[in-house]
Amino acid sequence: MGTIAITGSASGIGKATRERLERDGHTVVGVDLRDAEVIADLTTPEGRAAMVDGVTRASGGALDGLLAGAGVSGRSHDSTRVVRLNYFGAVATLVGLRPLLARGTNASAVAIASNAATTQPGGADPLAVARCLEGDEEAVVEMMTPIGWTSYAVAKLALARWVRRNAVTADWVGAGIRLNAIAPGIIVTPMTEAGLDFILNMPNWPRPTREPGKPEEVAGLVRYLLSEEARYFVGSFVVMDGGTEAALRPDDWPNLPYDPGAVVGPSDGSTTA
Repeated sequence: MGTIAITGSASGIGKATRERLERDGHTVVGVDLRDAEVIADLTTPEGRAAMVDGVTRASGGALDGLLAGAGVSGRSHDSTRVVRLNYFGAVATLVGLRPLLARGTNASAVAIASNAATTQPGGADPLAVARCLEGDEEAVVEMMTPIGWTSYAVAKLALARWVRRNAVTADWVGAGIRLNAIAPGIIVTPMTEAGLDFILNMPNWPRPTREPGKPEEVAGLVRYLLSEEARYFVGSFVVMDGGTEAALRPDDWPNLPYDPGAVVGPSDGSTTA
């Protein structure tokens, strides 16, 4: 059994994942604003530093797994909090706790992105995504409109790209740490409940399975990706949305061209040491 850190552990997907892992016998170090071993606000530099320090002490300096799951909805929070937590807080978690994973056994990390990264109407502003990947937090905040949902897709697409760029580097898979992202669709959690009726009745928004997902179902996927059985998953973007993305974009993924001139590796200017 291993030691696994979870941000956003007090509710929703984080809580369901915690319960699932603890039933399996793992030790979980939770990070949240309440009801967790480590209390930290990941929207601030001080909170991010407190998270790293707290998890380091609570874990004894080594982790076998990590779920970067803390996040807020763009429908109930403004753009500033969405960007600071959903992207920069998640990246700070992955970067800050990577040394602990490097000391673990069969280490694996999972970041929660979203199918909004590829399906949200209007798409994510490419320049804002680029600024995220460059690590320019204040510039991204200034670029966003006050309405949080416009920044949600930016944060989640940038996070997915950060994961894919970094997963294949020496600091991650080269150090024996697998890194992947999952992209849930509509999951019934406290984060989505306020706008659930609106979301489920959006016109031209297909839901082939009709019903929304459950946090326990996402927890099962996270559990698998953190396990040794998922050894061959590296840099994956796993969509789990009841078929919405496939219905909206059935032909996009196979037609994405391979660009041999693309830059491989981190582009945010930061180190992961």
